[in-house]
Amino acid sequence: MAAHFGRPQDIEWAYAGGRLHLLQARPMTALPPPPVGRLNPLRRRLATVLMEYLPERPYPIDMSTWVPYGPAGLMRNVLGSFGVRRAFDGFLQEEDGVVYRLVPPSPKPAPKVLIAPFLVLAKAMRYDPAKWTRDRRFRDYLAKVEELRSRDLGALPWGELLRVPRQALALVAPVADLRVDYLPGTGLALLRLLVAVRLLGRRELFADLLHGARTRTTDTNEALERLAAVAKRTGALESDPPPAEFARALAAFLDEYGHRETASPILVTPPTWGDAPEVVLGLVKVLSGSTPEQERPARGDALERLLAHPWLRSEGRRALVTRWVEAARAGVAFREDSHFSFTMPQPVLRRALLELGRRLRAAGVLTTPEDVFHLRMEELEEIHDVAALSGAHAERLRELVARRALKREELSGVRLIDPAAIFPPSVTGDALLTGTPAGGGTATGPVKVITKPAEFGRLATGDVLVCPYTNPSWTPLFQHAAAVVVDTGGAASHAAIVAREYGIPAVMGTGTGTSVLKDGQLVTVHGDTGTVTGAS
Repeated sequence: MAAHFGRPQDIEWAYAGGRLHLLQARPMTALPPPPVGRLNPLRRRLATVLMEYLPERPYPIDMSTWVPYGPAGLMRNVLGSFGVRRAFDGFLQEEDGVVYRLVPPSPKPAPKVLIAPFLVLAKAMRYDPAKWTRDRRFRDYLAKVEELRSRDLGALPWGELLRVPRQALALVAPVADLRVDYLPGTGLALLRLLVAVRLLGRRELFADLLHGARTRTTDTNEALERLAAVAKRTGALESDPPPAEFARALAAFLDEYGHRETASPILVTPPTWGDAPEVVLGLVKVLSGSTPEQERPARGDALERLLAHPWLRSEGRRALVTRWVEAARAGVAFREDSHFSFTMPQPVLRRALLELGRRLRAAGVLTTPEDVFHLRMEELEEIHDVAALSGAHAERLRELVARRALKREELSGVRLIDPAAIFPPSVTGDALLTGTPAGGGTATGPVKVITKPAEFGRLATGDVLVCPYTNPSWTPLFQHAAAVVVDTGGAASHAAIVAREYGIPAVMGTGTGTSVLKDGQLVTVHGDTGTVTGAS
């Protein structure tokens, strides 16, 4: 029956008079995720990262463009350069051209791993993360991105337009090389500082010492706050159309930060901020509302507290430790800022694909421009001239899109991986949820479940933000949230790092927070123990 209808069926049947009778058949939905078996700690750790990166099922166009070339491909290349193979290979499995499950990879050491410590040390000594933006490769990259952004895609002939996606993908290679070269310095600086504070008996200061780093994420959040101030002053959120002053400010903001992802950094199909300005307006609504209940904690005295240690009384030692702290902060900034820059070609890639989709719709091949997401890049490149596309070729493409769309719909209720395989459930007294402790302290407030960026405007000051995943686009919300509870991620996730910076409790990797907790439910989040309990 599944083969006949093209998808699994829930059937009713009867056997009578020596014959089998089919009484009813309807498509099966909400199937359980495919099992992946028992995961070792390393595979579970990788699965934690990948699950947070994949809140949506990738399309065929994702699988043939940004998935292998974007951050997942970057991490594969970085690890491969130091002798770790199969780190991010084949973790998404396809059936009939549609991704149906996530299988955490099993990295394997290559012979090169034996000399990896020497490679790391050599690069750490040669490449200073504090100076990465002065690297000629980075300056050349920015110039090429700007040139590609300036093109009028709608005016390009088909053949030239068809080359733009590959050109956008080719741009990211230099940034991958920069990561390979500068991350060793980042890791060494962090390790050196960690060892130093442990030896000094000041381990509790480590996280606070890193918060002095100035990053592009910090710039983004401050620019959003300024935009919110303009909105509040001009009444932009209550005006249609908005005042000219706010419209100009919004356009300038999107020109600088519009390439930020809304859903996933490893998929090209979800819109960016520039493609979905309503996401930015949702953040502006939150930030221009009531004043946050809690002030951002003072972190500036962490270095002074460290330098007050008796062993650091001499000027030479104080200067040395200060340099180590500054180097660690530069490493943190490099990690954040290289990600910010790495995604710059993504909007150009997406707009080029949608322009191809628009022309295929005009040719009668597709119903909507977004249907192009059901095709692979290689299949698009087989269309040498859309105006001369043969009837048979066009029909084959239509059938391909229809079949994959149907398969995707069939899998719409199926997770890519069972969260319980990554975040095994545990029982802790009267806790409603358990997870990884990721931000200290305790906070009580009403739950607000936010499942996607389009819902950002629903968050009120003092709410406990409960969400399935986070990325840098979510972090402005933390200024107003009392606490954060996330289905995915771990202590090193972006949400955890930002929660600690804002001094709010965070529990990561609950697996089921968005389904267990309900809007308005009063809960207490225990950031130190990784539990969420009911409150009265």
